This record gives sequence, structure tokens and C-alpha cells, in this order.
Amino acid sequence: MNPIDALFQRLRSQGRKAFIPFVTAGDPDLDATAYLVRDLAVRGASLIEIGFPYSDPIADGPTIQASYTRALAKRLQLDDVFHAIGALSRKPPFADGAVPLVAMIAYSLVQRRGLKDFLTQSQKAGICGAIVPDLPVEEAGELLALAAERDFKLIQLVTPTTPRERAARIARAST
Repeated sequence: MNPIDALFQRLRSQGRKAFIPFVTAGDPDLDATAYLVRDLAVRGASLIEIGFPYSDPIADGPTIQASYTRALAKRLQLDDVFHAIGALSRKPPFADGAVPLVAMIAYSLVQRRGLKDFLTQSQKAGICGAIVPDLPVEEAGELLALAAERDFKLIQLVTPTTPRERAARIARAST
């Protein structure tokens, strides 16, 4: 069972809610990212989203955009992020899946890496799901299918203004 499914099953059975913080990888640097992610887990984070910096984050607000700009100014590369997360995920509390790690990443980064290679590299790094905010549900079919084959969660987002029918479609498509 994917650690995200196990987490939400456990939280539901306990009548608890999830605390899901977001951290930008590489802001201010990867050592600080590892420290923050570990500290958030120790302090009770249920799941942690790790933002993969991207130069044109059209689906993100100004705070995340600024953090991505700072990280990229240091020439941070995708492989650097995977390596840092991989090193982190091999240690408690991540090694046993107790605190799942989820990537928040632009679709162009996924596509440039190759869908299968992205999923493989993510899972090797201990990432068990991804939020791809700029991937519309209408264009997500191939990635959804590949993710489902690997028990990798593809989390799709809705906004408060998303029409009800579309929100239901997005919820059905999310793994």
C-alpha cells in the first residue's frame, strides 16, 4: 500500500486531520531543506510537500515563485533535488513511510525528464506521490496510467472556483 493511502487510512481511523506543510527544495540551500523537512516530520507533519524549483511557475503564488527564484539562482538542478531527497528518505521517520514525501513539480520538468524516468527516479528517491499543478486533468491520462501502474499517487488540485462537475472529475482522476 502506498504510504499516502496508509497515512490517510490511519488518520481516518483515529479521527484526526493531516498537517501537510510545503518546503521549497534548495531555498535557502539543500542542507537547510533537509533540516526543515526532518524538523517538520519530528514536530508532527503528516506528509510533506517538497517543491521542485521551476523558472516559470505559472500555477503558484508570489511566495512560492520567489522561493523558486532564490533556489534557481544557485543553479539548483533536478538531479540535485532527487539526490537530496533520496538521502533524506533513507532515514527515519521517512524510511518506514511514516511521513510520506510528495513532489510539487511543473509538468514541463516531468515531461523533459520523461514520464517513466520521472516516476522511477521519484520512487528511488522515496517520493510516493506528486502534485503537478499545471497539468490539466484532460491532459493527464498517460501520467495517471503510468503512476497507477507503480502505485505512485498523482494528486490533482481544484480551486474554490472550480465548477462542481469539473471538481468531481478531477477527484475521480486523482490517484
